[in-house]
Amino acid sequence: MITVGKLAERYGMLPHEVAEKATTYDIMITDVLAAYTQYQHQKAQGSVDPSLYDFSANEMLQMMEKARAK
Repeated sequence: MITVGKLAERYGMLPHEVAEKATTYDIMITDVLAAYTQYQHQKAQGSVDPSLYDFSANEMLQMMEKARAK
């Protein structure tokens, strides 16, 4: 419900309008954006170790291959 509220606030809609019109893709993107915004805020305050999210291209390819194998 928080994501629906965020979408409604951002686009000036009522929550029931978002529930009627939004797709699962809209909700997923809003959730990813909220998580990234929170990460940026924590990073700016020094409460997160950015090296935890620093992957090489090879590491990311290995993660993608592992996910595709499932």
